[in-house]
Amino acid sequence: MTSATESADHVSVHLTGCDERAADAVIAALDAAFPAGAGAPVREAAPPGPSRAGGQPVIWCTEVDTKARRAARGPSPAALGGPVTADLFGAADPVHQVKEELAAAFGVEEHGTVPGEHELEVRLVLTPLDKPSK
Repeated sequence: MTSATESADHVSVHLTGCDERAADAVIAALDAAFPAGAGAPVREAAPPGPSRAGGQPVIWCTEVDTKARRAARGPSPAALGGPVTADLFGAADPVHQVKEELAAAFGVEEHGTVPGEHELEVRLVLTPLDKPSK
């Protein structure tokens, strides 16, 4: 069981509307910003097979420990084939930290916020960053 202090720094990230490649790109960007220690992020999705082929939605999940945040660095190109919906769940400050890091790697549009007594839920739509013109 995790303590309240540990869980207060964790943000649950749920990705939908994307394939495995796009989910991997988002999770890699989060791994770069919040290096995994002993509590490595866990990805969950529907098992391959008929449910995926049948058009059932897939949710890619990871948990980020914001205590492990790295110092700022330049944005790295991340490959997204199209928009990805990201739902962030956690305490307000950690959720804002995760949102900042996602905004460094992707275009981010906020599509709603639900404040709670101790938690915040934010829905984002991530898009590829425009490539700088030469």
